[in-house]
Order: sequence, then C-alpha cells, then structure tokens
Amino acid sequence: MIRRQFILLFHSALFSICLAQAPHVLKCEPPNWWTGMKMNKIQLMVYGENLNSIEAGASPAPIKITGVDKSENASYAFIDVDLTDSVKPGTYTISLTNAQGTATFQFPVLERIIPATEHLGFDASDVVYLIVPDRFANGDVSNDRLPGMPDVTDRAVPNGRHGGDLQGVINKLDYLKDLGITAVWLTPVIENNMNRASYHGYSATDLYKIDARFGSNGLYLTFVKEAHKRGLKVIMDHVNNHIGTNHSWIKNLPAKDWLNGTLASHQRPYHSKSEIDDIHTDSLVKQKVTEGWFDGMLADLNQRNANLAQYLKQNAIWWIESAGIDGIREDTYPYQDPHFREEWCKVIMDEYPNFNIVGEVWVDEPSFAAPYQRGSYIPKAIKPELPTLTDYPLYGAIKKTFEDPEGKIELVFNCLAKDFLYPRPDNLMPFLDNHDVTRMMFNLHGDVKRFTLAMMTLLTTRGIPQLFYGTEIGLLGGPDDGTLRADFPGGFPEDQRDAFTQKGRTVQENEIFTLCKQLLTLRKTHKALQTGELIHYKPNNEVYVYFRRAGSDRLMIIINHNTTLQSVSLLPFEHQLEGANRVRELITGKEYPLSGKKELVLDGMSGGVLEVIKDN
Repeated sequence: MIRRQFILLFHSALFSICLAQAPHVLKCEPPNWWTGMKMNKIQLMVYGENLNSIEAGASPAPIKITGVDKSENASYAFIDVDLTDSVKPGTYTISLTNAQGTATFQFPVLERIIPATEHLGFDASDVVYLIVPDRFANGDVSNDRLPGMPDVTDRAVPNGRHGGDLQGVINKLDYLKDLGITAVWLTPVIENNMNRASYHGYSATDLYKIDARFGSNGLYLTFVKEAHKRGLKVIMDHVNNHIGTNHSWIKNLPAKDWLNGTLASHQRPYHSKSEIDDIHTDSLVKQKVTEGWFDGMLADLNQRNANLAQYLKQNAIWWIESAGIDGIREDTYPYQDPHFREEWCKVIMDEYPNFNIVGEVWVDEPSFAAPYQRGSYIPKAIKPELPTLTDYPLYGAIKKTFEDPEGKIELVFNCLAKDFLYPRPDNLMPFLDNHDVTRMMFNLHGDVKRFTLAMMTLLTTRGIPQLFYGTEIGLLGGPDDGTLRADFPGGFPEDQRDAFTQKGRTVQENEIFTLCKQLLTLRKTHKALQTGELIHYKPNNEVYVYFRRAGSDRLMIIINHNTTLQSVSLLPFEHQLEGANRVRELITGKEYPLSGKKELVLDGMSGGVLEVIKDN
C-alpha cells in the first residue's frame, strides 16, 4: 500500500514537472519605442506560453523592468519598462524566467527623429478630404486576393472589398493637392481579417499592422511622406471602442474583463448618445451606450481594465511616432469609458502639443455636443480633453435646409447662433457627407443647384470643413453603407471613364468640380474664410447673409435659398460695409459699386462670395 502511494505520488510529481515548462515568447506589443518621449514608462504586452509565473529582466543598463503583471492567462504577461532620459537608442534584451528556464526577446529603442512639435495637427485653415481607401483607387492589383484572407475583392458585392489600396491613394495625391485639399483622412487601414464586410476598416484584427490588401506598414509610411511632400497633412482613423471578432484576443482573452461581455453573451448597443449627459436618464441606459456592443461583429473593449487602457494609449502614440501623422480621428468617441477617453486624449496632446484629435460625436444638438469639447463651459464630472468634434448639429441643419422641400435656411442660422455653447466653434468639423450618412447628392436626386449651394455654405462658414471623396464631382452613391461608399470612377483598372480628369467627367460633374475648386481656392487665398470672425444676420425671405472678417480681409456671403430671383438690399449690412466703395463677386469677377442704389440681385438657389473693397 505504501509502495503504491509512493508510485502514485512519483508519477504525479513527474506529470507536474512535464506540465511546467520554460516560458516561450511569440511577440511583443508595442514592437519598439523611442528615446526622448514624455511617455518613457511603458508596458509591454508579451504574447507566448507559460508566462504566468515569470520574473523579468532587461539589459544592458540603464533600461529597467519596474514590474510584472502576470496575467490570469498564461499566454500573456504585462512587463513595465522604465526608459528614462539616460536610455540611449539601441536594441535591448528582455528576459522572462521561471523555474524551468528563460526566454529572451529583443526590444528596439529608436532615436526620435521627428520633433514632437512637427506633428502639425489640423485647424480651420485646412480642408479635410475623407477617403474610404477600398473604394477610391486600386494602385496594386496584386494584393486584391491574398492567402488566409477570406474576404476577397469582388466589385459586384456592395459590402465586399473592391480593391482600392494605399498605392491607389498615393497615386492620386497630386489630384488632391490640385483640388485644394490640405489634409487627408483615410478610414482605418489596419488589418481587418474578417470573413465579410472588412473593407471599411472598423473591425480590427491586429492593431499594429496595416491590412495586407491595402499594403504594408512600410507603404503607410511612404503614403505619409508623399503626402507631406505635397504639403498635405495626414489624419489617421483610430478605434479604441471595439475590435473585430476575428481578433486573436477573442479566442484567448488576456483577462476575463478584457471585453464588456463575451462573444456569446453581451449587451445590445444603445445608440442615443444624447442621453449620456441627460441628468434624468436611467443609469442602465447610460451603461448600455458605453458597454453595449456596437455590432455583433464588433467586440466592445473594456477600457476600465488598466492593462488594456495602457495598451490603447501606447498604440495611438506608436502610430503617431512611427508614421509621423498630424492628427487622429477617433471613432465612436462617446461609446468609450468616459475616464479612459479623456485621459487618452490628454496623454496624446501632452506628448504632441501641436497635434489635433477630432472625435466622432454623433449628436444632433449643440447643447449635447458642446460638453465633449476641451474647455467646455458646461460642468461635467469628468473634465473633457477632446479638442475637436465632428459637427453633426450643423450637418443636420444643412441637410434639413437643402434636402427637405419645406426646409428653411433659418435652421443653419439657428445652429450657428448656438456657437456660444462651444469654447472653440472654429475647431468643429462640419461636412455634407461622410462614410456613415447617405450622400446629399443622392438625397437631392441630383439637384445640382441645391447641392452646390450647400457646398458653398459648408466651405464659407466657420470650422474645419470635411469633404467626402467624390463630393467634389457630386458622386451619387446609394441608400446603404455599401452603395453610399461607391467606387470613384476611374480609380480602378477596368473602369470605362476616369473622373479624376476633366475629360473623364460628365458636364455636370465638371460643373460641380469647378465650383468646388474655386471655393477651395478662395479658402486658401483668404484668411477670412479660414480663421476669420463670423458675423451673420437672421435670414429674411430665405436669404441668409453673413460676413467673414480677418483684419482688412472682409468677405460677404449671400445664400439665396429661394427658387426665384431675389433683390437683396444692402442697407441692413451697412455696419459691416462701412468705408467700402464696392464689392466684387469672387467667382464671377463681377463688381457692384456701393454708391447709389444699394441692392444685389441673385438668381434662385444661388449664392455669392463677395470681397468688400475699400479703395484708397
């Protein structure tokens, strides 16, 4: 009996020894860091095996390991590393040791090449051009179908991949420069290795890797450099809120609370963001906004987990530093944990003082949008740190004005009249179209007059205007996500015409393109349209008049939202016209003296941008 017990104990011990193995490292994120960073205390997320009972070390000095967070999952470990100012550029060895052995991996610390102040941000002097790369231009057909990536190119499928890529965007940078664009925003181009609908980029499966069907990490850096050569800024679309359900984390979570819920059991989304700041809203409703899954294919990340929060902060900074980008557009901003999202913004803006972040805040009322902007006058329990917001309130006002046959231009006036709610109304990003809303030209059934009048309003009002790819030619799109993100004609080898060229555009497309380019040229040459003060007057008989002023640069914008010709008296605006002798319509070149009869005549559904001139 004693001998049998001994044998059982021996075999049990032997079995335990066999199970206990040396650590093994598969990869580390971030893959490198830099000297001279304010964030010089970082956390490495190490992937591998047998990582649950390790000690960590680093060499050579002065790099230091200051802590090891051993995950409940032996496939991960979180290593705290101190990279103080005395750490020099070089490759350092990180060692992970347990009783059975040691695993090592190399961690590069690079010299910081781009000064923090040279990440330029974006502001009201810019015009942002939003591109869905898959639908813009296919510059490399060899990456359309790749092994191990099931969602392959098929242009006949509205929600399938169509083959556009980074090389296609690079090939069209001169077109954007010539049009008058100053900043380019691409929807996410990081890996989305999903089974379907992966083209849009919002279902990440690797947060440190460019999707191979778009190119590579190296090609993304080339894209940024080529854009900068042409004076174009680059805005990266970033997502903290969720990942795709094919991400490796989903099958092997680093921690039980890494997600809000699980793949099998999670809360449904609640999309009414306005209720987050409603003091009468049920707390469970608010919770569903930040913890509900945006979509069944988009796993909601729990940023209250400290390791995940640090991972996401580092991920954003790694891309900024690696690629040299100028700004970030942060997806689904209100859906994130409130404490995390503001700290995330603060960390980035502290590291890069000239940077800018625009958050997608999809609410329709200025009173609900304003509390998200840094410096908000509206008290909140958590101090807001977001510099710039997508201007959905103004989008809604423009949409209702021009798309609804009964719409009134006073909606635009009333929206802008609420700018006192924002600490920086000039730092809002208005738009007519984006990748989430049906194109205005589609809703207008091709009505060019209304469309171009809306475009004139967008490009002459305050803020940082954003154009959606194809808006400059009146691209129609369709009624759903797959069709509103229509392919740009001429961006694909098999296309029958090339709308990137005058010859390849229709008469109507050239009419819209010409006006768009003229307006963008005016923005570039007139500080008043960039950073100038906005003075507006309540519309009278559907005629809206406002002025933009910057020093001696004075412009008068008139929007006639009538289908019939209107005579506009200048008497109500004499204060803004004081001292001027004449006004010149900048698109047509026609001049109007301000002596004698003071009125202007505008055709129905038309507008004008007039320079107020004082002759010496």
